[in-house]
Amino acid sequence: MLAINQIKGGFKNTALRSVGIYIFTNFFSKGISFILIPLFTNPLYLSPTDNGLLSLFSSNLILLAPFVSLGMIQSSSADFYKKSSDEFSNSFTTNFFISGMMAILGMVVMFLCRDFLRAKFDLPDAFIFLLPFLAFLVFSGEQLFALIRNRNEVKQYATVGISKALLEYGVSVILIAFFFTGWKGRVWGITVSLIAVNLFGVYYYAKHKYIKFGFRKKDIWEELKFGLPIFVFQLSLFMISTSNKFFLALFNVSKYQLGIYSIACILGAMVGVISQSIILHVQPKLYKSISSGEVTMDSIKKDFFNYFKLLTSLSLVCVAGLVFTYLFVINKIYISGLPYFFIVALSSYIWGLNYFLFLFLLYHKQKRKILMISVIAIISSAVLNFIMVKYYLILGDALSTLISTIIYSGLIMLFIKKVIKQTVNNSKAAVAFV
Repeated sequence: MLAINQIKGGFKNTALRSVGIYIFTNFFSKGISFILIPLFTNPLYLSPTDNGLLSLFSSNLILLAPFVSLGMIQSSSADFYKKSSDEFSNSFTTNFFISGMMAILGMVVMFLCRDFLRAKFDLPDAFIFLLPFLAFLVFSGEQLFALIRNRNEVKQYATVGISKALLEYGVSVILIAFFFTGWKGRVWGITVSLIAVNLFGVYYYAKHKYIKFGFRKKDIWEELKFGLPIFVFQLSLFMISTSNKFFLALFNVSKYQLGIYSIACILGAMVGVISQSIILHVQPKLYKSISSGEVTMDSIKKDFFNYFKLLTSLSLVCVAGLVFTYLFVINKIYISGLPYFFIVALSSYIWGLNYFLFLFLLYHKQKRKILMISVIAIISSAVLNFIMVKYYLILGDALSTLISTIIYSGLIMLFIKKVIKQTVNNSKAAVAFV
C-alpha cells in the first residue's frame, strides 16, 4: 500500500511528471529504433556492412552539426531568460541566418573534398550536398525543441517529438523492408522527418512572433563570439564520442566489425538519453532560478543530488533491460559487442553527471573557460584515440572514450568552482539590492 501511495504521489508531483514525460518522449523516439533492432540487424535488410556505412554517415552529420549551429541553440536557451521579447526574437531569427550561411559554406567545403569522401566513406555524391542541408535542419529542429522546452510546454514537446519519431521510422521501415533500399532508406527517413518538423517550426515561430527580420551586426557578432568556443566544445564531444569511426576507418577496421560496434554504441548511448531527458526539466528550472536571483549553494547541491539519484537508478534499470535485449532479442552475431556496450554505457553515465555542472558555463557564456576545456579535451582525446585504436582497434576506441570522458570530468570540476561561487554571490547581491 505504501508503494502504491508513493507511485500516486509521484504522478501528482509536477516536476516528476514533467521529467517522466521527457523521458517517455525521448525513450519512445529511441525505443522505436530499439524495437526495430531485429529488423535493422537482419542481414536480409541491413547487413553489418550497411550499419557500418550508416554509422559513417551519421558521424559525418554529427561532425557538421556544430559547424552549422555554432552553439546558437545553447545561446538561445540562455537568452530566453535574459532578454526582452523583442531582443530575443531578433537574436533568434539572426541565428537562422547565420546557420544558413554556414550550411552553404559546408556544401562548398564538402564539394571540394568529394573525391576523398567518396573514396574513404563510400558516400554518394548526392549525400555530399545532403549532409550540410540535414545539419541545418537538425539545428533548426533542435531550436524548436529547445524553445518549446523553455516555454515549459511539456505536452507540446511530447507531441512533436513522438510525431517526428513515428514519421522517421515509418518512412525508414517502408523503404528498407518493402523497397530494399538498405542504409540509404534510413537516411531518407531521417530527412523526411526533419523537413516535417521544421515546417511545423515555421508555423510555431510565426504564431508566437519569434520571427523578426531585423538583423544587426551586433547580434551577429555576439553569436559568432560565443559560437566559436561552443563549436570547439562540440568538436571535443565529437572527438571523444564519435571520431572513433574515422580512426577505425583510418586503421582499416572492417565495416562488418564496425557495424557490430555501432550497435553497441547505439544501445550504450541509451543511458545518455536518460540524462538528456532529465536535463530537459532541470535546465529551464536552473536557468530561471539563476536569472531571478533565487539560486543558493544549498539549492544547487540539492538539485544535483536529486539529479544524481534519478540518473543512477534509471541508468541501472536501462542497462539491465539492454543486457536482456542483447541476450534474447537481437541477432546473435552482435553478442560480441556486449563488452563494448558496458564501456559506452559507463561513459554516457559519467558525461550525464558532467553536463549538469556544464550548464553553469553555458548560462554565463564563459567563452574562455569553455574554449580551454574543449581544446585540452580535443588534444587529449585525439592522442588517446590514435594510440588506443592503433594498438587495440575497437576495444581501444571504447576505452579511449571512457578515459577521455573522465579527463573531461576533471577539467569541468577544475573550472566550474569559481563560476558556481560567482553565481551564488551574484544571487545574494541581487536579493540584497531588492
